[in-house]
Amino acid sequence: MELRHLRYFVAVAEEGSLTLAAEKRLHTAQPSLSRQIRDLEYEVGVALLTRSVHGVELTAAGRAFLDHARLALTQAEAAAEAARRAAQPTRQIFAIGFLTGQEVEWLPRHQHSSRRAAQHRNQGLERPFDDARR
Repeated sequence: MELRHLRYFVAVAEEGSLTLAAEKRLHTAQPSLSRQIRDLEYEVGVALLTRSVHGVELTAAGRAFLDHARLALTQAEAAAEAARRAAQPTRQIFAIGFLTGQEVEWLPRHQHSSRRAAQHRNQGLERPFDDARR
């Protein structure tokens, strides 16, 4: 079973029509989509859809399969996103706390020297606040 089979099945189930799913959502030919759905049903071992001239309806097995197909697609996307995040270098975070009003004297000098040091190390320095007092 491939992720594309799951994507195709979800699209058909949500559109209620092989033709509409093929044209609007998947941008593929309807006969090809029908074949992919039949292959999926063969692999699962049960009919997931009932076909008629008015479209398709999910069987009881199809309704059960739909929830799991959506979950599998969500998990696959989460796995890909986790891999992309892991491939990014970690960013070091430097956080400071202070009482309001006390930062006027030392904060601008500290920001300037911290920013210079971060640039020297080829790291970014995030500013979670607006420095409107400068």
